[in-house]
This record gives sequence, C-alpha cells and structure tokens, in this order.
Amino acid sequence: MKKLLALLLSLVMVLALVPATVAEGADYTLVIEGGEVDEHLEAVDGKNCLAVELKMTEQVEETIFGLTFDLTYDPAQITFVDSEADSAFSMPVINSTQAGLLRFAFVSTEGIAAAEEMHVATLYFQLADNLEEGTEIAFELVEGAFAETTDTVKPVQRTIDSNFSPFTVSAIPVFNGVVKFNEGEVQYKGQTPYVIWDHNKGIHEPAFTVYEEDGETVVDPENYDYEYKENKQPGTGYLFVYFKGAYAGEAQLFFKIYLPATTKTWVENVTDGIRVSWMPVEDAAGYVIYRRAWGATASSWTAFARWDNTTETTWLDGHDDSHKVYAGTRYQYGVKAYFARRTDPVSGEQIGGNVNDNSGNFNLGEVGQLKTTVRITTRKLVQVRPGNKELTVKWEASKNFTGYQIQYATNDQFTENAVAIKIDDAKTYWTTLKNLEANTTYYVRIRSYHIFDNMNYYGEWSNVISQKTN
Repeated sequence: MKKLLALLLSLVMVLALVPATVAEGADYTLVIEGGEVDEHLEAVDGKNCLAVELKMTEQVEETIFGLTFDLTYDPAQITFVDSEADSAFSMPVINSTQAGLLRFAFVSTEGIAAAEEMHVATLYFQLADNLEEGTEIAFELVEGAFAETTDTVKPVQRTIDSNFSPFTVSAIPVFNGVVKFNEGEVQYKGQTPYVIWDHNKGIHEPAFTVYEEDGETVVDPENYDYEYKENKQPGTGYLFVYFKGAYAGEAQLFFKIYLPATTKTWVENVTDGIRVSWMPVEDAAGYVIYRRAWGATASSWTAFARWDNTTETTWLDGHDDSHKVYAGTRYQYGVKAYFARRTDPVSGEQIGGNVNDNSGNFNLGEVGQLKTTVRITTRKLVQVRPGNKELTVKWEASKNFTGYQIQYATNDQFTENAVAIKIDDAKTYWTTLKNLEANTTYYVRIRSYHIFDNMNYYGEWSNVISQKTN
C-alpha cells in the first residue's frame, strides 16, 4: 500500500504539465452533510449501505493535482465497504487497515480547476445491526491535508477545516409488500412458478413487479435493487430483491427451470414386454419413465430410472420381476428428462439426477405426450398345412384378448400380395386361408388384438412360417 501511494503521488509530480500559482496557507473546507440515515441508503452488493457524500467547499480558483486526507469514524457503528471517486479524479488509494481510520490519496493527471463546491467522492458504509433509532453517526478529519503540485511547484501543505453534520439512525420500515412475477413470464404447477429451459437462450430472468402491502400500489424501483441467481441452467432459479431508500429488508422468489418435454413418444408390445421410445432432449443427463395402470389415481404413477444415458432412448417395461406387466391390462406412459445431479448453492440441497430421492427434486423436466397401450403377449404360430389353393393355420390361443389378426404375403417382408384378416373370437385357435394361388409359397404370421374404449391395440407379430399351396 505504501508503494502504491508513493507511485500515485509520483504520478502527480510527473504528469502535471501546466504551471499554476499556489497561494500557501489558503483554507479549504471538507464537508459531509448528514441527515436521516434512510434518506442516504443505497444498495452495494445486495446490502443496504449508508452513502456518504464528501465535498470540498470554499476552494480558491487554482489547479489541483493531488489530494490526501484522513477520515475517522466509530467502527462499532459502521464498517467501510467501498468508495466511488468523482470522475475528475482517479480511483483513490485507500488505507483502511486500522479500524475506524481511512486514509485517502486521490490523483488527477491533468489537474482540476474548480471553484466553490466540488464533489470529491462517495463513501459506502455498512451499518451495524444493533444501532438504535436516534443514534448519531459522525465523522472527523484527522490531520488531513491537500497535496498540490505542478512541474515547478512542490506539494504545499494546506489548512483543512471540516464541517460534518452527523447522520441520525431512523426507523426504516421493513418491506411488507408483495413481489410477483409478471403475467406470462412464468407458468404454474399448483403454486410453483416455472419456466422451460431454453438451450439457446441459456439464461432466464422472468420480469417482476413490487407492490405495496395492499397488493395494488406499485413500489418505485428506486427503492430496491435486484439480482437473479442460479438462473442459467435447469434446476431452481432465484430472484433476490434488496430494499433501500424508504424500505429495509429483502424479498426472495424462486422459480423452477424445467427441461423441455420429449417431442414424441411411442409405445409398442414386444415379446418381453412393452417398449417405450422417445425423442431425446438436449442437455438431459438421463430420463425418467412414468407408468400407471389405466384408471388408477394420479398418485399411482411408478417411476423407472434411466441413469446417465442420453444416447439410448428406449425402455423395456416388463423385462424382469421388478417391472411386471400383465396381459389384458392397459397402461399409460410418460417420459421426462432430468439433468445432472448437483448441489444448489443457494438452498444447499441436492437437486437433479437422483430418481430415488423421494422429495422429487430430480423431477425437473416437462413430461412428453402420454401414450397408452394394452399389454398383449406375443402369439406362437404352431402350424401351416397346405391344401388345394388354401392353407390351414393353427396357433396358441389366449382368452385375454378380443381376437387375432392373421397376415399373409408372397414374400417374407410382407410387402407383396399382402392380405390381413381378423378373427374376433379369442377361443378360436385355427382357420383356413382360401382362394389362394396354386403352387405358390406364402409367408404367414399372427398377432392378438384387443379393443378397449373403441380403440384397437395390437400385440407383436408371431414367428413366420412359409408354406406352398397345392
């Protein structure tokens, strides 16, 4: 600090190029005009601070290149936070290692020729929490002196008077109004506000309005500062409003940042269960698949995890004993993306990426379209016997479904001369395909179907058997 102060004062000596006549012994007055504390509060780093305006008056008309002074205060009442120099001065060197003492050194490389009143700096102090109403906060100038110089005149000590009016701590009303997000800025799930993560935007700052206690009168924005935190990625975003001027205290709002929904979802019956597929979501760390039996309550949704898997977007339900599906039962599915697990630095909670967390903190995605199907087990084609321009087909029947669909064609891709017929009796286990071409090879397969609420649901196709007609 001493080296920096010496360097600044040396800059004063070197950079001042215009000679000026200095009247030795001319007096200056350093002024701080006090008043009610709440009239001088400003937000610094989100906290209400006492803004102290430091001015110089009764200045003779001459050029000033350097300015130093010492200022003392009661460190039990206030703590120095920051300073802001007048634009005519460079930022000051501040020595505040001793509690209650600030030693300033300002520099103007081109010199300042100011008469009468001149603003020097604004000093910011944090008030102690235990200050009672009516407490006076005063300052004192300690052996301070202005140092002025040109290229020909060395610094001259100046006599400094001070005129400090004390500040008086007043009862600042704590804000008891309402802070609301503006209409259309957020959506709601119950009482929880949320926005949908926008990968390209990468930041979410939903606009808000501050109201008086009546909920209608808008508070002048000059009475508060604000900042958004944790609003640049999926999770929980925060809005902090710090009051100043006519109010004290702060308000905090939160909003969830959900990953967007999957754009498309499919469900289909396969041999081992029901396969759920979906379009991937950008920035997802994995997915959660929800299932419930049709007609069950909303609370009966079951969640299945997809840990740290963003390349494979399929899930096989019913593949083991822990995820069973039952023939003839209708199921509904939905898919949500989740983000990587991390600690929320504001709340300190673990969020994202843990589907076993009963708090549901992982559930910060939007569900895609819900898809419904009936679990239909795969049929087995047992036999295809040839006949005269006909084939007799036998299969394993199941009474759990409405009926069967048989498909036959002249190629194994079922694209040439393909025909599909339905058998609406679940007890039937055989049929004859007639009016076929003679001496022609046909490929045959079968699947069950089930009608539920006038909707047709189909199982997976069976094995394929080829046979030549007579």
